[in-house]
This record gives sequence, structure tokens and C-alpha cells, in this order.
Amino acid sequence: MSTRKIGLGVLAVLVATAVMFGLGYGSTGGQPTPKQKVVIHLSQYSFGSHAVLMAVHFARHLQENGSDVTLLLDVEGVRLADQRHMDVAVTGINADIAGHYDAFVKAGGKVLVCPHCAGSSGLTAQYLRPGARIGKNLGELAEVLLAADKTLDY
Repeated sequence: MSTRKIGLGVLAVLVATAVMFGLGYGSTGGQPTPKQKVVIHLSQYSFGSHAVLMAVHFARHLQENGSDVTLLLDVEGVRLADQRHMDVAVTGINADIAGHYDAFVKAGGKVLVCPHCAGSSGLTAQYLRPGARIGKNLGELAEVLLAADKTLDY
């Protein structure tokens, strides 16, 4: 066999491989690669506005780029889901937080609030921001965490 035919054969295999992986197909038997499930855990709010901004900004970025993201709020982080704490006329870092939160939810991101922590802070369903929901119980939060491919903590 000539060197030219071997070179063309190798090139054909490389092109086929590049096309296969470029279309999102791999070792899943021709099925698209499933979205990675990411949980971003946020437990701060009042004294961690930079952490809050990072959590919602990163959540938005991951959700808009193909991940399946759940923002898990507990302890003081539940305030992010409380519309009484997020004035729409705010400026500075709070305006950025609100904008990233809204874009995250619009992109299909989920916001899950710890039911115990919601109760401790006086947060009920009537005060939830759009896209947020209070979990049924701690078992539901545990299921979300255990199903995640990756977890980030703020």
C-alpha cells in the first residue's frame, strides 16, 4: 500500500473523529452528551455581597453555556430568593446581583430554597422571587446534591 493511501486513510479517520466529537457525540452510543448537573450552594448574603454576586454570575454563565444549574440557598443565602430583600431600583453590586439572577432564571436555571432556613428567616412562598421555590423537605435538597456532577460552594 502506498504512503499516500495510508495518509489519506489516517486523514479520513481524523476527520470522522473530529466530526463525531464536534457534534456532541462520543462514547454514548450516538446519543448527545447529557448536560452536566451543577449545584451552586450559597449560604451567605448580608456580609458576603461579593460572594452572592459571584454565585449568581457563575450560575448564569454555566446555565447559558449548557449546564443544568440549581442554585441551592440555605442559612442566610435564602435572602437572595426573598423579594423583600432585593429592591429593583438598587444600584451598584445589588443591581448586578439582580440582573444576573433574572438572566439565570430566564435561561432555565433553578433556585431551590432550604425549607428550614426559609422558615427561620420568615420567608414564605408569597415573598419568593420569580424562579425560586422552597424545597419540600431536607431530603429533596439531599437528592439534588447527590445527583450533581459538580458542586460549588459560596
